[in-house]
Amino acid sequence: MGFTDMFKKKKKEKKIEPAVAKKQAEEMLGGQMPEITDEMIDQMLAGDMPGMPKMGRMQKMALKGLKKMSPEKRQEVFAQAFAKQGGADGESKEEMAKQIEEMRASGQLNSKQYKIAKKRLGIK
Repeated sequence: MGFTDMFKKKKKEKKIEPAVAKKQAEEMLGGQMPEITDEMIDQMLAGDMPGMPKMGRMQKMALKGLKKMSPEKRQEVFAQAFAKQGGADGESKEEMAKQIEEMRASGQLNSKQYKIAKKRLGIK
C-alpha cells in the first residue's frame, strides 16, 4: 500500500438487513446461530476457550462491550459479522491487483513477493 493510498476515501460498505444477515450467518455456520452467553465471553477473555488465540487489549475491550449488550443485540452483531458482504469481492480483487502492479512497478515488491501476493488473492 502506497503512502497516498492511506488517504484515499474508502467506499461505504453496504449495510445488510439484520434478518438477511442472520440467515446468511446461519448458512455459513451450517445451521442455527449459536447463543453467545456471558460465560462464553468470560472464557474468551480469560483465554480458557479451546482453540481461541490470545487476544490483544482492543479485542478484550470489544468483548467487554459485547458482554454489556442485550442478548438480542449481541445475536444481531454476530450475525452481521458472519454475514457475507455483498458482491464487492470481484471489485476489491481488481483494485488490489492494480495496487500490487503499482507496488511492483515502483520497486516496493520484488518478483517473489509479487507472485506470492497474486497467489494469495487468487489472481493469475
